Amino acid sequence: MNNSQLTIHISRTSVHVAEVLLSSQEIIKEETFQLMESSSEGYKKALSEVFNQFTFKDSYQEYTAAWSTPKNIFVPLGVFNESSEKSIYKLMFGKDIDESTIDYNRLMELSMVSVYEIPHWVKSFLIMKYPTIAIKHEHAMVIRALFQKNTFKRKINLTFNDEYINIDIIDKNELTFSNTFEYQTVEDVVYHLLFVLRQENLMEQEGGIDLYYVGEPLKTKAEETIKILEQIKPFQRLSIGNIDSVIKLHTLCV
Repeated sequence: MNNSQLTIHISRTSVHVAEVLLSSQEIIKEETFQLMESSSEGYKKALSEVFNQFTFKDSYQEYTAAWSTPKNIFVPLGVFNESSEKSIYKLMFGKDIDESTIDYNRLMELSMVSVYEIPHWVKSFLIMKYPTIAIKHEHAMVIRALFQKNTFKRKINLTFNDEYINIDIIDKNELTFSNTFEYQTVEDVVYHLLFVLRQENLMEQEGGIDLYYVGEPLKTKAEETIKILEQIKPFQRLSIGNIDSVIKLHTLCV
């Protein structure tokens, strides 16, 4: 079996598949397809057609899938243990939901739990296709991967998804801020980042910022965001670090 991982990043609007070397996190090949379906059966049919077009290898050492949706929340492990994923999700996002679509991922290193919704068509298709695949919310994957890196110095992490961004701030080995913001333009992204920095009293503080994306369209948005940030005075004390594919972080989460 080859020393590589098949990584899948999937949302209601796109699916991104990549082969990544476990030893170096190098992306060997990747494909992105748009998904614009209106039913579970439509999604399953579209995914079957998409995966039938792939020329990836027959087997991999690891298989991971990141489900991308803005409706997710991190809660302390103690709160989760005293409640349930269903009651927590309903409290945050309303009661008119299908309880069977609610799931969670534990982040034991941080004593936190990620609670989110995931449609049946995602799991049913992927598990039938790859029985050993690990399926998690993309934000939980990102957080866990970031804490595999150096987390002492303050770092602002901005992750681009199709319809939303995650902003996470890590300082002195702690997750000091984490939230999700929906956006339409890169100006929206900059606005949300300014809002967070003001809220956290970091406007004049030194620090670094890393940006992560999935696929070329979101890479372009990340690059456009950097161009705007470089022209705004409060951001001039921030050093731009990585601008890289979030797919590489999947190898840190198995």
